[in-house]
Amino acid sequence: MLTLLLIDNFLICIVEKRLVEEVWKNDTLIIVGETGSGKTTQLPQYLYNGGFFQNGGIIGITQPRRVAAVTVAKRVAEERCVELGQLVGYSIRFEDVTSTSTRIKYMTDGLLLREALLDAKLSRYSVIVVDEAHERTVQTDVLLGLLKYVQKKRSQNSNGASGNYDHVKKDNNAKEKSNEVRKLNPLKLIIMSASLDARGFSEYFGGAKAVHVMGRQFPVDILYTAQPETDCLDAALVTIFQIHMEEGPGDIIVFLSGQEEIESIEGLVRENLKKLPEANQKLLIYPLFSSLPSEKQMKVFTPAPVGFRKVILATNIAETSVTIPGVKYVIDPGLVKAHSYSPDSGIESLIVVKTSKAQALQRSGRAGREGPGKCYRLYPESKFEGLDDSTVPEIKRCNLSNVILQLSALGVDDIIGFDFMEKPDRMAVIRSLELLYLLGALTDEKKLSDPIGLLEPEGLFM
Repeated sequence: MLTLLLIDNFLICIVEKRLVEEVWKNDTLIIVGETGSGKTTQLPQYLYNGGFFQNGGIIGITQPRRVAAVTVAKRVAEERCVELGQLVGYSIRFEDVTSTSTRIKYMTDGLLLREALLDAKLSRYSVIVVDEAHERTVQTDVLLGLLKYVQKKRSQNSNGASGNYDHVKKDNNAKEKSNEVRKLNPLKLIIMSASLDARGFSEYFGGAKAVHVMGRQFPVDILYTAQPETDCLDAALVTIFQIHMEEGPGDIIVFLSGQEEIESIEGLVRENLKKLPEANQKLLIYPLFSSLPSEKQMKVFTPAPVGFRKVILATNIAETSVTIPGVKYVIDPGLVKAHSYSPDSGIESLIVVKTSKAQALQRSGRAGREGPGKCYRLYPESKFEGLDDSTVPEIKRCNLSNVILQLSALGVDDIIGFDFMEKPDRMAVIRSLELLYLLGALTDEKKLSDPIGLLEPEGLFM
């Protein structure tokens, strides 16, 4: 049964003490934080201030995307006036900016899954925060199932350590004993979502309490087209220059479906800029997509020089988590690339589909982070009303071979029986198992033929 605690305040900082108390009282807490609530940057600091780092424990925060893990870690380090990689750090693929002093660690969800191969009980962590859980990527769904199991195991094997808040408050000023052997306390889990429907997460975690924190969102004017656009790229191009020539100061973000579309419209913007008077050419173009090197991704966060305007051409990588300074105008064609998989044919593809209402709202919210803004939806309002409320979880529409290999490395033999938040299609699991047997990746006993990464003899689920 869902227990909902409504914290009706403007900013998360107002409810710091209340949130910390709720975490101490509950092994699992669902936090619904609206856009601008500060949940991603502030909550980990409150947990640190509240003593959750005691005895060397790390407060880990997972993000679905690299750019969010990096930018948020940098922001938190700046707020605490510490060098990045010391108290606050991050780990992403091929880049680890942490040290033995790190107690607040941002990382991708895939990185934490890899850590579980080497440390089955995630013993380094006292708290794990799963941010942007509403996106329901494959990695996030696997991670939720893993964390639910690890939390159960650590509670069973704990040496009587208490989560009592009053007890911890007395020791809150004790010095951190990082060189001593740390007892394996029960794992605290915090699931953070921007979706207002917390019921699914609450039920999955056995009726966990849900906390709703209001956000800081400035008004955003939503503008629709009168008719559906036949050429979304052309419509986006026209809208970019309409804003640039007619609207007041403020940067523009355009949500496009992929790298190819971004590179195409980037060339068109540069070409058309040359046709404008020199005084109107002060438009800086920044692409933003997942395969872009980190140093180039970071450029979008640099404020534009005085008199210039930025236009950021982004995929859905910029929908959540990151706040790009200066953005006042959003252009949303209403499209996104998504995985699609047919178990019957065995064909997996990346197709362009319509966004959900939840995605559209996240996109428009980018314009209202620092002040009033405008969102130009390149489709009629009637089309918005016909969109699905939320995105179908990725695990229900993709090839599951990689998921099966990941879980097998963790010691999960019964893939179909694994405690997913939402069960994947049974036929998709069977087809993926057949493929892995055919390739020789799994033995007849459903074991990895070469169990790389399984350093613990029993595995996690054996």
